[in-house]
Amino acid sequence: MAFSSASSSQVLLLHHPNPTRLLLPIPHARGANVPRRLPLRLRLRSSSCHFPPIRPSYAATRRTEGIATIPFANVTGSASDPIVNEPEHKSDVSDADGDEEWSSKKLVTWGLLWSLMLRHKLRIGISVLSLVGCTTCTLSMPIFSGRFFEVLVGVRQEPLWRLLAKVGLAYAMEPIFTVLYVVNMNVVWESVMSTLRAQIFRRVLIQKVEFFDRYKVGEISALLTNDLGSLKDIILGTVTILFTLAPQLAPILGILMLSISVLVAVYKRSTIPVFRAHGMAQASMSDCVSETFSAIRTVRSFSGEHRQMSMFGNQVLAYRRSGIRLGMFKSLNESVTRVAVYISLIALYCLGGSKVKAGEISVGTFASFIGYTFTLTFAVQGLVNTSGDLRATLAAVERINSILSGVEVDETLAYGLEREIQGKEHTDEAIKLFSDNGHSGKSTRNVHYMSALKSANNLSNLVWSADICLEDVHFSYPLRPDVEILRGLDLTLKCGTVTALVGPSGAGKSTIVQLLSRFYEPTKGRITVAGEDIRTFEKTEWARVVSIVNQEPVLFSVSVGENIAYGLPDENVSKDDIIKAAKAANAHEFIVSLPQGYDTLVGERGGLLSGGQRQRIAIARALLKNAPILILDEATSALDAVSERLVQDALNHLMKGRTTMVIAHRLSTVQNAHQIAVVSDGRIAELGSHLQLLAEKGRYATLVGTQRLAFE
Repeated sequence: MAFSSASSSQVLLLHHPNPTRLLLPIPHARGANVPRRLPLRLRLRSSSCHFPPIRPSYAATRRTEGIATIPFANVTGSASDPIVNEPEHKSDVSDADGDEEWSSKKLVTWGLLWSLMLRHKLRIGISVLSLVGCTTCTLSMPIFSGRFFEVLVGVRQEPLWRLLAKVGLAYAMEPIFTVLYVVNMNVVWESVMSTLRAQIFRRVLIQKVEFFDRYKVGEISALLTNDLGSLKDIILGTVTILFTLAPQLAPILGILMLSISVLVAVYKRSTIPVFRAHGMAQASMSDCVSETFSAIRTVRSFSGEHRQMSMFGNQVLAYRRSGIRLGMFKSLNESVTRVAVYISLIALYCLGGSKVKAGEISVGTFASFIGYTFTLTFAVQGLVNTSGDLRATLAAVERINSILSGVEVDETLAYGLEREIQGKEHTDEAIKLFSDNGHSGKSTRNVHYMSALKSANNLSNLVWSADICLEDVHFSYPLRPDVEILRGLDLTLKCGTVTALVGPSGAGKSTIVQLLSRFYEPTKGRITVAGEDIRTFEKTEWARVVSIVNQEPVLFSVSVGENIAYGLPDENVSKDDIIKAAKAANAHEFIVSLPQGYDTLVGERGGLLSGGQRQRIAIARALLKNAPILILDEATSALDAVSERLVQDALNHLMKGRTTMVIAHRLSTVQNAHQIAVVSDGRIAELGSHLQLLAEKGRYATLVGTQRLAFE
């Protein structure tokens, strides 16, 4: 048995012949029993020892392809949680990346953009050649103009038709090269932007729930609607030719370039805050629109139209003010730039004219120089405008990185999602956008601590046959860490039984549901299934064993059938299965009466359906999912008496054999539960069956007497 110590984390790692590692916490120097967060790295020393499999039959069914060493194990919950691991895919992550991997990594960088563009080498090569051809044609035009004047005045001996043929060829080829360049670069850029949008969407999707508590929908939506601008100019080639064509006029050109450089630098420094403020005003306006229309019924019921108009009007005025200020900066910068160009042109005419009069340069050379100067003028104006677009782009990139480069990534979800995406051959082009993440350089760390005894293959079987225990659970919401919602709550959900939660608002009933759903993790204590902490399972796999029917169900703006089938997103669900689930939820009759039946679109958030219809579709979705854990938040509250009876019969059938938790507000919902838990002040105040609690004549008996199970 080999021992190694780690003084920084005060732990002792034992490399034991058993695949399940042992972790012995050593008392901290300051007297704490264990630290709240223990970053660990467990290494499988394959060169020195070999571990026999615990269950040969199970090992044969595991997905072992590509499995190598253990990358990481990281405790994200309480320090007393079990630390176990399994071999996973290789992860080329150094110790330095540790806990700062997400916090130090920017999502959008210029290196990332360059690497994504290099994936289209052929199109970029064609674009470069086209740009060279376009630039050559453009830069040759002033030369041909100078020769044209020399031929006209008799200074140059060349047939006019031959010179005109060259001019015509240059003018004909320039648009062709331009089209080739624009088409190919547009394909490249749109491909890059598609990948970036997909990766931004994925990063948002794997954020912890508190991220969505902190940021509004409009702010998040703005991250996916800010495009990057492209930069194309021919200034470098133009300047080079100007200096070689007439070095006597170089001082004028130098003054022009110096003044332009100073103006661009000043513009760059002064407009960053303006662009940032303009982007924030746009996001606020978008958020106000989204918030208003998503809560339109609340607005109508409170006659809040005037208030919302006032709020949106203020946002529009703020956006207008920022836009006007931004326009002033743009116009001022462009005006000053033009003044600098015009002054330089006047100086050029004076100096160039005197040089021609003195015979130091020819008329053709001077005409060519004037042509190049105008080319430079247009290029400079384009640079100024592009610089403004670039400032807006940099402000958008800065905002994306500031929001999404934090430490709020749900790493356990990210790891499971990456395994799921990378472990499949995708034929869907849309999914390939998310699976094609080679730009990231390093795979997501295995920060959850999944045991060899628990996997996607047997998780469902385990939950079907095991109790769920909440053991000394404490919890505070991340945005309100000083307010403890649960204070050492203990509760056991017996396998295959129904547990009803009753209690006052704010007692912690909904919080328990969110912890069981793993939207949040306990700040102290743990939730176990078959004695194993549920955090040892990937969140994507855990979500498959839990069905939730909320009091206010959320439907997506797709068809009725697609909403029901949403419970099994990775399966090929037949229409017969959907119809069977709908019939069990008493939804089939009203669905077939809709204009397109199961293909009828339900509108945003199911707005085209009544509350009872939405509820029954949500129940059908849970029925079709067939998960071993069922959570009902007064799922029949929106139904009429007849529908409630039919749906309740279906739910009674559904709950058989399933571990069910019901948040109850009415006596009829809880009296048939196997056990009733009265939640008060973050703890279980009473626990027992309906008759047992009535006999105790405690809080539950008082609530039953008043028919107010939720103090509401």
